[in-house]
Amino acid sequence: MNQRASGTFESQAKHRLVLKTGVAVLAAAGLLSAFPVLAQETPAADPAAVPEAVVTVTGVRRAAQSAQKIKQDAENVIDSIVADDIGKFPDTNVASTIARVTGVQVRRDGGEANTVLIRGLPGIATVLNGRELFTTTGRYIQLADIPSTMLQRVDVYKSQSADLLDGGIAGVIDVRTNRPFDFKGFTAAINGGGTNNSQADRTDPNLSGMISNRWKTPMGEVGALFGVSYVRNHYSEERAFNTKPIDKSFLLPNLTAPDLMGLQNVKGDRRRAAANYALQWKPNKDVELYAEGLGTHYLNNFETDFLVALPWWGPGDTMSGTKIPNTNQLQSLTSHNVNTIMSTQANRADNVTQQHAIGGRWSAAPGLKLSTEIARTLSDFDWQNPILDTLTVMPTSVVNTNIGGSANVSYSGQDITDPKNYRLDQLFDRYGHDSGASTDWRADGTYTPADDGFFKDFGFGVRAAKRTAASIKSFEGSVAATGTVSAASLPGLNCTSEMNNNWGTTSWYTPCASYLISNTADIRKAVTGSAAGKDLDPGSYFADEEKNYAFYGKAHIGWETGGIPIDGVLGMRVTKTDADLLGNSLLNGVYVPTAKSSSNTAYLPSANFKLQLRDDVVGRLSLSKTLTRPDFAQLNPGTAYIASGATVQATASGGNPDLKPFTARNLDGSLEWYFAPTGMVSAALFRHDFKGYIQTRITKETYNGQVYDVTRPFNTDDGYLQGAEVAYRQFYDQLPGWLGGFGLEANATYTEGETTTSGDNSMSGKPFAGMSKWSYNVVALYEKFGISGRLAYNWRSKFVQLYNDGGPGLDLIAAPISSLDGSLGYKINDNTSITLTGANLLNFKYTDYWKDKALYPRDTRRYDRSVGLFLNWKI
Repeated sequence: MNQRASGTFESQAKHRLVLKTGVAVLAAAGLLSAFPVLAQETPAADPAAVPEAVVTVTGVRRAAQSAQKIKQDAENVIDSIVADDIGKFPDTNVASTIARVTGVQVRRDGGEANTVLIRGLPGIATVLNGRELFTTTGRYIQLADIPSTMLQRVDVYKSQSADLLDGGIAGVIDVRTNRPFDFKGFTAAINGGGTNNSQADRTDPNLSGMISNRWKTPMGEVGALFGVSYVRNHYSEERAFNTKPIDKSFLLPNLTAPDLMGLQNVKGDRRRAAANYALQWKPNKDVELYAEGLGTHYLNNFETDFLVALPWWGPGDTMSGTKIPNTNQLQSLTSHNVNTIMSTQANRADNVTQQHAIGGRWSAAPGLKLSTEIARTLSDFDWQNPILDTLTVMPTSVVNTNIGGSANVSYSGQDITDPKNYRLDQLFDRYGHDSGASTDWRADGTYTPADDGFFKDFGFGVRAAKRTAASIKSFEGSVAATGTVSAASLPGLNCTSEMNNNWGTTSWYTPCASYLISNTADIRKAVTGSAAGKDLDPGSYFADEEKNYAFYGKAHIGWETGGIPIDGVLGMRVTKTDADLLGNSLLNGVYVPTAKSSSNTAYLPSANFKLQLRDDVVGRLSLSKTLTRPDFAQLNPGTAYIASGATVQATASGGNPDLKPFTARNLDGSLEWYFAPTGMVSAALFRHDFKGYIQTRITKETYNGQVYDVTRPFNTDDGYLQGAEVAYRQFYDQLPGWLGGFGLEANATYTEGETTTSGDNSMSGKPFAGMSKWSYNVVALYEKFGISGRLAYNWRSKFVQLYNDGGPGLDLIAAPISSLDGSLGYKINDNTSITLTGANLLNFKYTDYWKDKALYPRDTRRYDRSVGLFLNWKI
């Protein structure tokens, strides 16, 4: 592997894996066995370099060697991660793996890594075997939705070239799956096991299988591959929270304090099922035809159980408070006869995405190779999100804004878990549907002249794609209960939320999420007197049709200067996008259809140079222009308003149909020293200059007499991002005996950047939201005597999540994030291996805050620690 290469249902008591007792042995962690195909491309180590070492190149070492070879030979600035063996990628989640790539930063929520940034930027194109892949109305697919067991490798492109798909201003992540011609003959692999999550207290299956073969027939060589994967994951995330500081000087002079405090218990049951196929036919040495596809089904039932303390609000409350020493911010507050909300946000997310492609390659003439492909992608997403609030009056509440960095809430005077003490208060009834589809055709060619002159080869290609996206959801807002209805009158509704961490309270009554989802009509009837659901909101609807045409040309050149061979690839990509957007705008209380058309043509030049300074030293220089188009949802002309309630503030969100694609001019330079087949040191500098970078901001807008905090995207004026990367990898083969199995990977990235925005000084000169200034990875590796291990530590510095989140100047900041993951494997025989894995081994605590962590903490979160055991068998 190349580390350098880019809530939920109630938990059920199940058997705990004895693996929990084995976390400590993960001090030398890793995966195992061999990847048979890519290693054939990698030259053997020079025996003169390690005269007394006998090195067996398998598993972890072979994956690192293959990834290093890909990087060394590439025309672009690229880093790769290669599978250790068939069905054995370093992590079950692709996003978790690429978090260890130099310059890549990820965000972890809901029990897994999700949001991915390359060098601090979110504009990433995700492609599957070179083809655009997305989910419904987005421009990309969540990498976690692609089963890692199906992967051959992942390539992270940090510099652009003319033949790469446009749309990734930060880079391109190309996910490569296996094909039958990758193997010598019949191949089968089964990978199965289970993962235990500590807070969810569940052990779930993780199963995958692949079978592949190739045959020589009278019609030529034929190959077929089929794969399946199923991953289930019960997860838990526990939170304590404060809301933003506001004036509470009626209690103490100049006092500021959160209006609400509370706890959240996030629980989920996530399932991913997938299947892929690949068929290849080579009728002769000059022609190859293929068909391949991937289908994924993502189902996530999850809930967030809220305990919302309203310490300032009660029918006859009396209170006393203290300030944090030497400040005006509240420390603790004791209140009596306090209204308290117990709320459940139930969620069901169901997404199906599939992509099918057919294509062919033809060696048409000496030096001329042609290829073509047509692909069809379909994606549908249905979601439900009923939210039910119940209300009680607690005799005594004691809240503290900051104990050990987090909020603390405790109650006394009555049983907080008894549903007879609660009444139904209000219902938020939400649901929606998104869909997306595309047809994508491309044709490419290369011509290599017979003579080895200045021009080495020429590339050219054309692409035509039609993309549609549509979305609609129900009206937002709450409906208050009519009359007094006891929560105990609906027995199926009564659950208890249990937490592993103690933030003053460890359990409370909560509405059952499963009952909310399955019996929503009954809840509506009990709360509102009518079983009818909310209508679909015309203001939320949008439908977009986008046509993209692109062609490119590139030339591979080469010459020698001062005895230094120089290779270069010069290219130009011209891309034209025509879009027709249909939505509904609200005018004087009436929805009016709104159509908007746009057309944009961009010229994207690129130049990538590679200097072979020595046989083992490479210098690179890359210049390019890139663009990223707005997401379809960002272009929606409608606005969805959510009226204020006990657990929901008056907020709104909408799109901006006037958004433009944003562009960047990029400069990358690097120096790479490959001192061994699995040994390298590199350093890189980069600079991106932006125009029209899309940021999200919150502004005050008045609608129907109420002021809302409205979140919308907008184009900034200009901006830049720059930084540096360093990376190191080495296996210490020269060490004696068992010590010769150790290896180390380490990398670090520094980024800085800002944007300017006319007429909005609050956003100008600010770093990019989501970008950490520093990030680094340290990975210890081991492979010898059938034992393989990997222990990886990932860290990123604090970053701004959202500007002006708590009002002007109150930016929401996430504290530094870290993760320690590992695995330990043993090769039983040539066909069988066993692997023990662990994630979040240090039990990381996430925190975010406004301005000052000690004074204004918002969320404190605890995640699962995961331990898994897997058996891999192949023939």
